[in-house]
Amino acid sequence: MAIEDQSAFKVWQRLKPDTQFTVRELSSALEEPNESPEEVLEAYLFAKRALAHSMQSLLRSQLPAVSRAAFHEVRARIQDELHSRFSALVPDQYLKVPYGTAANEELFAVLHQEIGSPVDSARLRTINADDIHTERRIRELRELGLDVTSTKVDGNQYYILGSLELDSTRIRELVVKSIRNSKALAKPQKEELIASLQ
Repeated sequence: MAIEDQSAFKVWQRLKPDTQFTVRELSSALEEPNESPEEVLEAYLFAKRALAHSMQSLLRSQLPAVSRAAFHEVRARIQDELHSRFSALVPDQYLKVPYGTAANEELFAVLHQEIGSPVDSARLRTINADDIHTERRIRELRELGLDVTSTKVDGNQYYILGSLELDSTRIRELVVKSIRNSKALAKPQKEELIASLQ
């Protein structure tokens, strides 16, 4: 794949020597017949952390700007729909589009880059530096109304961004969740606002 983001590629180039060192250390630990399990595990964890960060930078360097822009376009469409459907019913503070973090954007960009095709969940975890919350970020993209499905291929988990069409039935749930999470409203006020959305 082509290098799309030179700054991320430079980060990867800077991290590469340290990553090579950690992989060699792990290889040495595995080849050493008298190495203790604790030392092998420590070498593995050291290499895993280095690999997670360097591979994240390498993958970031391949994300096209058009895929990142598509994330912001989708969010703008959601924002427009939130306002057009609910601004007369609830205050604007409950009409904000959630899930706009860099982690959400990058995960979307990886899926968008392969739109309509399965993307290995390991690749998705790579963009989040093996963060355990990758599945949560997938769920958040679904909550935005995006068509993200999962499938198994040869026993491995894959995710597919089917299209950029939004499931408009999910938009109401964004408002409901925002109201429910409000610290400024008492329970009866929350219930009244949610009832007004019917």
